[in-house]
Amino acid sequence: MDKTLLKISGIIAIVVGILYCITIVGAIVGIPLIIGGNKIKSYADCTDEQVIDAKDSILVWTIVFLLFNQLSGILLLIFYIDTLDKNRGKSTTNTTKSVNTDDKYEELEKLKRLYDEKVLTKEEFENEKNRILNK
Repeated sequence: MDKTLLKISGIIAIVVGILYCITIVGAIVGIPLIIGGNKIKSYADCTDEQVIDAKDSILVWTIVFLLFNQLSGILLLIFYIDTLDKNRGKSTTNTTKSVNTDDKYEELEKLKRLYDEKVLTKEEFENEKNRILNK
């Protein structure tokens, strides 16, 4: 994954943030831009997996940059869309598997409670357990 856009966007945000900080009122916008620029620039040094995991944070900073520093925001938006499209299948597959596994465990726990409370017979319990495990 090419992270050049992250680095460029971060540097531009830092420079614009410094320019905003020339005035006291501008510092209200400038300081968050400097912080965001440093954060985005640091993502350029992370592994691809770490960048994909941080995509929500990148999206938030993209929105902030689009409001106050359009050039950095557009560069981040391009990076975000490009990264999301290329890695959509990888991240959703892993997430779906873990959610399905968690759902199975939750269903089995509920089923066991019903069996322990004598709401289900042994046969009903076994049938439902097999149905859940074979999903």
